[in-house]
Amino acid sequence: MELKQSPIINITLRSVFPFVILLSFQLFSYGANSPGGGFQAGVVLGTMVVILEILRERRIYSNAFYQGMEVAGVLILLLFCLIGWALTGHPFGGFYEWRGSGLLFSNVYFWFLNLAIYLEVAGSIVLIFRYFTEWKDEPDAA
Repeated sequence: MELKQSPIINITLRSVFPFVILLSFQLFSYGANSPGGGFQAGVVLGTMVVILEILRERRIYSNAFYQGMEVAGVLILLLFCLIGWALTGHPFGGFYEWRGSGLLFSNVYFWFLNLAIYLEVAGSIVLIFRYFTEWKDEPDAA
C-alpha cells in the first residue's frame, strides 16, 4: 500500500491540519511576548504544506504564490526600515512607541516584524522543498 492510500494517515492529517494552522498563528501572535514568533510559525506552516503536498502528490498553490509571500515579507521589512530611517535617521527607529492594549498587541512593532519573517520563512520552506524535488541531474564536468 502506498503512503497516500493509507486511510489512517489521511484521516489523521485532515483532523490535525486545522490545529497545526492554529498553532502556527498562536506562535506568530505571541512572538513579541514569549518564545516563538515568525520563524517558528513559518516553519510550522511551511512544513504542514510540504507534508500535504507529499501525501497528495500535487501542489496546493503555485510557486508564484509562495514567491509572493516571500516578496511581501521582504517589502514589509524594507518599509519599516525606510520609514524608521525617515523619521529618526536610524533604520527601524521610532517604532518602539507603537503599543496597543492587552498582551497580544503590547508591541505592535514586533508583531509586524514577526509577520514579515512568518511570510518569508513559510514561503521559503515550501519553495526549497519543491526545488529539491524537481532537481535534475547535472551532466558530469569534462
